[in-house]
Amino acid sequence: MYVKNGPLQTKKSWLNLLTVCLFKQSSMFKWQFIIFLVYTILIYRSVNCQVDFSDDDEEEEIKIYQPKPIDYVNNVYSANKAPNVYSMSNQNQANNQLVGSEKTMEQFLDRLLHESVYDRRIRPFYTDSKDSKPVTVLMNMHINTISGISEVNMEYTVDCFFRQEWFDPRLTYSNSSWKHVEDITLHYDLVNKVWTPDAFFRNSKDAKSHKITVPNRLIRIFPEGRVLFSQRLTLRLECPMKLQKFPLDNQTCTINIGSFGYTLKDIIFEWSKTTANTIPVTISNKLEMPDFILTAHKSSVCQRKTSTGSYACLEVRIELQRDLSSYVNEVYIPSSFVVSLSFISFFIDHRSAAARAPLGATSVLTITTMLGGIRSQLPKVSYIKAIDVWMSFCLVFVFAALLEYAVVNVIARKQELKRLNKRKSQIPKLANYSPTNEKVLMIGNRLAHMNSYNKCDLDHNNSHEALESLLQPNLSNSIKKNPQSNHSLHVDSVVSISGVSQQSSPPVASPPLPSSPPRDDAQMVDFVSSFLFPITFIVFNIVYWMVYLNMQVNFE
Repeated sequence: MYVKNGPLQTKKSWLNLLTVCLFKQSSMFKWQFIIFLVYTILIYRSVNCQVDFSDDDEEEEIKIYQPKPIDYVNNVYSANKAPNVYSMSNQNQANNQLVGSEKTMEQFLDRLLHESVYDRRIRPFYTDSKDSKPVTVLMNMHINTISGISEVNMEYTVDCFFRQEWFDPRLTYSNSSWKHVEDITLHYDLVNKVWTPDAFFRNSKDAKSHKITVPNRLIRIFPEGRVLFSQRLTLRLECPMKLQKFPLDNQTCTINIGSFGYTLKDIIFEWSKTTANTIPVTISNKLEMPDFILTAHKSSVCQRKTSTGSYACLEVRIELQRDLSSYVNEVYIPSSFVVSLSFISFFIDHRSAAARAPLGATSVLTITTMLGGIRSQLPKVSYIKAIDVWMSFCLVFVFAALLEYAVVNVIARKQELKRLNKRKSQIPKLANYSPTNEKVLMIGNRLAHMNSYNKCDLDHNNSHEALESLLQPNLSNSIKKNPQSNHSLHVDSVVSISGVSQQSSPPVASPPLPSSPPRDDAQMVDFVSSFLFPITFIVFNIVYWMVYLNMQVNFE
């Protein structure tokens, strides 16, 4: 029986055909039929069925890139058989499953930092249970420069490398095929895919991260899960200063580091110390500051408690000593010279007003200008600074020297008036007295005083000629008014003042000449001031430097 072409509609037709072919036909036909049947079955399966011809490696790769999703918010697996609490052991098991035999570093990092495995929003060691322990962050710092120290704004600028180190078990790769790698330095863009502490600088006014030529930050992971995060920062920090001893002062500036959001239950800050002698904060040996000298720096651990909780805190105290040499050259020595210059006026004759008055006024103006320039560089504080005391006393000294000249002038005028009155009382009254006569007497007495003050340097004839020249302008006016008595008035005045009888007038007894020049009180005041002022200034210097060099200011 031959099989005709055409579809067989029912099972019965298939069974009848199979019975005929197997039992009623020849053996040759039987084998042909069996082969045809097997071939038909294979074609049917290839057309209507999905057959997986992939190898084992590809199946493993599919499993790795499509793992079971983990719910980090509720810390449980999505599978029904997963435990309710996502512990760290389960987390390590997930890492061990995900990290397999990767052939390239790209594949390894993709699997290690995959969002389904690593969630940067969750800190390390976090669990829902009460036994959740905080993550410990170790910090160290290297300071490159300290600059921009401003007394007016009370701030300073620091350029530093800030490093943080912590353990994150989710980044462990000690069981992977890349465990032989000591550390892996990640690209700076991968910082955004890794959990980092929320450290910030409490006393910073402004800060910036360097981005030239690339962002200056480093993140490095180690096989045991240790993470190192380093970045270069420029910080403008607040530094409250005590200026009572300025410019003989020492200042203490701080760098205060704290956690912004995580409390002590979540994060702990500590200084990194590998050994007992390790210094967590180092400063460059090439550090130079124009106005200060770095004396010491200390690091300490602190805690800050606010209304939102208790937070971790680290502090660096930088002790600075002001360099006094610039202020000695620019303030102390020039002001001392100006004060000493004002003392020179005591050795100038008080009658030389054109020399003494400008000298005193210039000294006062110079000290006032210096004081204004210094105060413009300092903040307005409620207490007195050491530089204020110095400049104020310098101003007092130069003003006192100018005031002393005024006192000497008053004394000299009074003394001269007394001397003129005494001379006038010793000279007898003239017969023909007139107002012009009185002027002649005053001029004669002045000339006599000049002759006695100069110890009779001029001889008698020269003195007589000088008197004639002084009297001539006054007598010329008298001639016009009273020409009859002009000659007798001139002769009698000359004879009375000079003490020489050259006319026919009756002899007059001349007053006795003093054995020595009269004492000049104005000169005596200058003489005393020339010793008193310098000695007082020296004593002030000794007291000033002893007090302010030994003064202690509390910075707490």
